[in-house]
Amino acid sequence: MNLNVILAIFRKDLVSSIKNKNILIILLTPIFLSILLASTVSLTDNIVVSIAVYDEGASDDFVEHLRSIDSYEIIVTDSVDKSEELLYKEEVAAILIVPEGFSTDLEKGLVPSLNITINPYDAKSIVFLQTYKDAIMDFAGKEYPVHVSVKTLPAGLQSRFNIPMWVMFTVIFVGMLVLPNTLTTEKEKKTLDAILVSPASEKDVIYGKSFFGLFLTIIISLVIIFINGGFVGNFSSILLFIVLGSAAFTGLGLLIASYTENYSSASLLSTIFMIPFILLPLLANISKEIEYVSYLIPSTYMFTGIKNSMLNNSGISDLYPALGALVIFNIVVYTLTIHVLRKKSYI
Repeated sequence: MNLNVILAIFRKDLVSSIKNKNILIILLTPIFLSILLASTVSLTDNIVVSIAVYDEGASDDFVEHLRSIDSYEIIVTDSVDKSEELLYKEEVAAILIVPEGFSTDLEKGLVPSLNITINPYDAKSIVFLQTYKDAIMDFAGKEYPVHVSVKTLPAGLQSRFNIPMWVMFTVIFVGMLVLPNTLTTEKEKKTLDAILVSPASEKDVIYGKSFFGLFLTIIISLVIIFINGGFVGNFSSILLFIVLGSAAFTGLGLLIASYTENYSSASLLSTIFMIPFILLPLLANISKEIEYVSYLIPSTYMFTGIKNSMLNNSGISDLYPALGALVIFNIVVYTLTIHVLRKKSYI
């Protein structure tokens, strides 16, 4: 292993990436998305839901009660058709059809019907679904059988819960999209052959490009952690999982690039593999079947390790199975990558 050669490859890839606008966009995407999500979380408390209401008769007091709710914007219509038209045009998130005698029936202790239609593709309808029962019970003068106090996490803490997901996304994104670009470009320009006939070996090429991938993913991950206030918990353990996860997916990206002949093929394979690598760790708690499958991929161990280190202050001694799995995966993927690259160079 030639350290000077490895550093030279690292510097060359770094300069090339800075000059490549497409790669810069890829690198900045995780940071931009994490900022956007953090901003979205802070705005959810001020959402106002537009609701079309058609009163079939004699329930003006209920309509006025709905108007008094700060999170509702009530649009009174003169027909069911007009209400549905507003919903189809996405001018409202829900419609209420109040039957004739609704208020009177409630006063008599009867149980009237209330027809509600929502637009499931409008995010504001979620706010309406969470609040409409309270609005009706308040109007009817009824109470829950118990006193319920519901609180949400502070916006800053909500962002912290998202950090492990964003770091995992960054590591997979950079490792499997940027790194294949650097190696396949060498192949397409025929510069890889020139490098390999120099004192540089296949290992030097892989290690140099891996060092470049590690540098990018660690820097971007630290930026995301800083933006979202994530310098909490056991940070040394967090950093170790970021490094091992970055190395694993950098190696996986290079393995795909070593196997394919051009960036188009490498990009297609990377995109196909990225989907389960991202989704399985996030969906592992839905069912035992998904959980068992998620144990087969490295992103699960990286995600779990970062999350437990950050939120539960877990140390290396608590997370050694996940660390061991990542180390084993790194050994396997780099062994395969060097073998494939060496085999391809002799063809």
